[in-house]
Amino acid sequence: MMPIATFPNRRIEQSAPPVHDWLLFLFITVISLFLAYAGQHLLLSDELYFNALAEQMTYEQIQKTIAQSHEWSWLGYCIVPLFNLLKFTLVASCISLGYYFAADRWVFKPFFQVAVQGELVLLLPAVVKLIWFLFVQTDYNLHELQFFFPLSLLNLVESTDIAPWLAYPLQIANLFELAYWLVLAYGIMQAIEMPMSRAFGLVAASYGSGLLVWVAFIMFLTVSLS
Repeated sequence: MMPIATFPNRRIEQSAPPVHDWLLFLFITVISLFLAYAGQHLLLSDELYFNALAEQMTYEQIQKTIAQSHEWSWLGYCIVPLFNLLKFTLVASCISLGYYFAADRWVFKPFFQVAVQGELVLLLPAVVKLIWFLFVQTDYNLHELQFFFPLSLLNLVESTDIAPWLAYPLQIANLFELAYWLVLAYGIMQAIEMPMSRAFGLVAASYGSGLLVWVAFIMFLTVSLS
């Protein structure tokens, strides 16, 4: 983990998150479900699957694959709230661990609230993607849909020319992720009353380290399954 400056050991209120934070969690979950549903029903079509899989599978096999994806689509929607809760918990845990090493004090609930609030930024790429393929690039294939990520390094290179294991790190390197770091830093600055520069350093050392581990894991998994 990257070294960070020692912070004052201030008293931090760790009462249960206010009602509006749980309402925000509910709002984010509802928006996530809406975006997942919209992407599934407005962007994906049977024709896209047939065009993408025509050279690999027979007509009957493609039909069976599509039918199975429709049959189990409800499971993906059920996972969304659990995924959000797990994600917020992991982000808050990374920041809490970084703060513990810096200030010798374990704090979690304020950082969990910050993680929930910051998620609003990470919903924007899905919104942009939905708008882009509905109104701008209306003629697209499955590969273009899967590898599109706005304001990322991935969109600056030809996806067919890069190794599959490089796709995810290039996707993560985007302006929305940078904005997310800044929002986390601002929330931490407000929660534990530290300068913005130190709060950003805490985010970089804690959440940034966790993100690097996660990206490395995804790259390893991609190489293993390729």
